[in-house]
Amino acid sequence: MVKKRGQITIFVILGIVILATIILLISFRKEIIPPSSQTSINAQMKEVKQIVESCLENSAKGPIEKIALQGGYLSPSQDTFRLWNDTPISYLCFNIEDQDYCRNRLLTLQNMESQLSKAIEESLPECLDFDNVRGVNIKTKGKPKVSVQILPLQVLVDLEYPVTVESKVSDAKASTNKFSYIVDKPLGDLYNVAQDILDQETTTGQFDQLTYMLLKLGKYTIYVQKPYPDKIYRLKLREDNFMFQFAVQGEPS
Repeated sequence: MVKKRGQITIFVILGIVILATIILLISFRKEIIPPSSQTSINAQMKEVKQIVESCLENSAKGPIEKIALQGGYLSPSQDTFRLWNDTPISYLCFNIEDQDYCRNRLLTLQNMESQLSKAIEESLPECLDFDNVRGVNIKTKGKPKVSVQILPLQVLVDLEYPVTVESKVSDAKASTNKFSYIVDKPLGDLYNVAQDILDQETTTGQFDQLTYMLLKLGKYTIYVQKPYPDKIYRLKLREDNFMFQFAVQGEPS
């Protein structure tokens, strides 16, 4: 009886060892048997694309939030912003002495797109890491080149970066040089509202926020703060927390 129990114990241990070995083989199959078929290489390329798109997401969201909160400038120059609640909010309209109206600084979408492209491009190397893609050779060429397009409700981030995934044991490979990510933020829409406000500030020096919000059927919420002698406009879609804010420079009395 004792002998039979001992045999059962040995079989149980042997079964556990075999099961553990199978699990390890499955877990590390990419390292043990590098992918060789085109189907496998395509799957590895899909993994690479996911890494790049995640990197684009992480690199884009911060600058987009920042440029909106700072009035369209990521790094405002000295004397071009009002520090308010620890945020440097750019003047988009400069004071004209002895006049009620102000001078439009002429911020453009192209200017913001250029700033964002550069900021995202500079931060990409921190997260473009393919070390976790096992069993293949990954080759890249040149430096990442980013272009940004600001649409009313989205910001499109395109990346030009040649990447090739090659099998270690066959001629199978896959290549791409284009990646993209869409950030769902209404930066362009709020920029257009800011321009409507500036049209009034540069002609009459007054903006009727209530009338504007009614004319737009409550689509936007506009807050006006008045830290002397300036005005700060804070804009958002009624049902969204994404905020664009800018300052209008006033004249001390």
